[in-house]
Amino acid sequence: MTNKSIARSCDTFVVLPPLTDSTFHIFGKNSDRPASEVQEIIFVSKEHTTENKDHVHCTHIQVPQASTTYRCILSKPAWCWGAEMGANEHGVCIGNEAVFSKIAYHTRDMALTGLDIVRLALERAKTAKLAVEIIGDLVVKYGQGGTCYNPTAGFSSGYDNSFLVVDSDEAWVVETCDRVWVAKQIKEGYYNISNIYTIEDDYTIQSNNLETFAKDKKLWNGKEKLNFAETFQTSSACGHSRLKAGQKLLENLTKNGNFSVFDMISILRDDQSDICMLGDGDDCITTASQVSVLLPTNKKTSQLNACHFFTGTPNPKTSLFKPFIFTDKVELGPLTVSTPVEITSHRIHPLYSARQKASREQLEDKRLKDFEHEGIIEIIGKLKSSSNENNADTFDTLFHDTVSAEIELLREHLPTKHS
Repeated sequence: MTNKSIARSCDTFVVLPPLTDSTFHIFGKNSDRPASEVQEIIFVSKEHTTENKDHVHCTHIQVPQASTTYRCILSKPAWCWGAEMGANEHGVCIGNEAVFSKIAYHTRDMALTGLDIVRLALERAKTAKLAVEIIGDLVVKYGQGGTCYNPTAGFSSGYDNSFLVVDSDEAWVVETCDRVWVAKQIKEGYYNISNIYTIEDDYTIQSNNLETFAKDKKLWNGKEKLNFAETFQTSSACGHSRLKAGQKLLENLTKNGNFSVFDMISILRDDQSDICMLGDGDDCITTASQVSVLLPTNKKTSQLNACHFFTGTPNPKTSLFKPFIFTDKVELGPLTVSTPVEITSHRIHPLYSARQKASREQLEDKRLKDFEHEGIIEIIGKLKSSSNENNADTFDTLFHDTVSAEIELLREHLPTKHS
C-alpha cells in the first residue's frame, strides 16, 4: 500500500481564569486520525501487574516502569499502546499534536511516539509541571520514532509532537523536535495548539541539549537566542489556518469572561474552520474528542473537583460528550473498550458499533442532544456548588450509565411524526 499524504491532525485548547465561568480551568481536544481508525476509551489502574511491574511495553519499545503510577482515563487509537489525550486522578490533562520538523522522521530508529509520551506522562505525573519534566526526560532519553499510524491506514510514518498540559493550577505548552524540547508556562487567558510550532524565543524552560543539537544540525548560528519555531519548523507545515481559526473562536467566546464547557464543545464542533473534520474529500476525520473541567486548587472543598467528558466516537457534531469522574471505586465498564484484534481486526467497541448502525436521522435526533445538555448542566452545577455533600462515590458508574443510555437512545425507533 502506498503512503497517502501526511494526515492533518488535531487541535487542543485551554481557557483559564479570569476568562472562565466559575474560574474553571477548561481543556479541550479533537483527535483527528485516519477515518478507518477506531478510538477507544479505557481506564488504567495504578496497580502494576506481572506484565508491567518492571517494564512498560509501549507501541514500539519498552521503558522501565515507574515506582508510582496514577489512575488514568485515556482516549486512544485501539491499535496502539499510547493515547491521543486523557486525564489522571490528580486532574492532569494532556493532549498532543503532530508537528513537522526539519529533522527527517522516517530514518529514525524505533523509539517512543507522541501518543506513548502522553500516556506515560499521565500515568506518572501528579502535576502539570511534573508532567512537563517527564515529557522532556522521555524525549531526551528515548527520542521519537516509529510509525504513528496503523500500517493498514496507509499514512506516512510519523511526526514530532507538541503537547498541551493542564491541571488545576496552570497550563504548559511543550514543543519537541527529535530529542530536544522547549516549554512555555500559561498562567491565565487562553492558548491553542495545532500542527505547527507556536513557541518562538519565549519559552520558560528548555532541554539542556537544545543549542548543541541545533548547532550540530547547522540550523542555528548561536548569535542570538534560539527561536524554536523558526529553527525547526519545516516549510511545508500544515495547521496554520486552523490555529488562527481556533484563536479567533477563543477570542470571541472569552470576551464576556464567562467561557463555559458548552463554549469549548462548540469550538470542537466547528466544522467551518476544519477544527471538526468531517472527512469530506479527506482521509482524516475527527475520531474522538475530550473536554475537561477542573476546579482551581483554591476552590477544592470536596472529592468532586473535576469532570472529564469524552465522545469515544467520530464527529463531535453528532457524538455525545459523556462525563467521567474519578472516585475510589470508579468503574468505566466495557462499552467503549475495543474488542481484541484476535476477534476482529477492526477493533470496534459496543458504542462505536451502535453509532455505525444508526441512521443519520437517529444520530441527529434532538433527544440525544437534550440528554447530553441536561447531563452536563447537572454535573457542572455540582462542581459549582463544591460542597462536601457531593459524595463522589455516587458517580462510580456515571460514565458507563451514560454510554449505556446513549446506546439505548440510538437503538430506539424515532417517534412517529403526526401530521
